Amino acid sequence: MWATKFGDRTEFAYLLEWPDETTKTAAWSAFMADAEWAEIKRVTSAEHGVMVGQIEDRLLTQTDYSPAKGRSLLAASA
Repeated sequence: MWATKFGDRTEFAYLLEWPDETTKTAAWSAFMADAEWAEIKRVTSAEHGVMVGQIEDRLLTQTDYSPAKGRSLLAASA
């Protein structure tokens, strides 16, 4: 997880590893539709204001010249 600041705006970046785009899309859709997550977000927003505005979804792919090409980035950090 990373955070960047632009003036009074803070952005958080989370990198998640998925075996393929189909799995990512299904898992993310299920998470966003999860009733428990929706309730946590509702309660938190009511108490602290909106904390999550726009969510941007980006798919990163390794380049042919990446030192990590073909390896899990999670395994490399363990």
